[in-house]
Amino acid sequence: MADSAQNSHKITKQIFGETYTIVGEASSGYISEVADYVETRLFELGKVLPNASKTKIAVLCALNLADELFQMRDVTAKVNENPELEERTKKIISLLEEGIIGDHF
Repeated sequence: MADSAQNSHKITKQIFGETYTIVGEASSGYISEVADYVETRLFELGKVLPNASKTKIAVLCALNLADELFQMRDVTAKVNENPELEERTKKIISLLEEGIIGDHF
């Protein structure tokens, strides 16, 4: 557990009018970027629902973010279900890296 504590980063951020101390293994910049993204989404919902409580906005924001996650997971699963597509993509990348296709497109 000592290694985990040594690799963690701690930042303090204002999110939707509240101060939070966030600790994570990701870089401070990444943690800050995620917090900023959440705050942006909260403010967007707040504009659409100006009379809603902060709790309601937070729950709706969480549902929206979970929906995005599930959609991305579904897309990833579909790609992984199609090994031929994955193999063709790898071949195209390989050709591009080797410069074989370069001038033909």
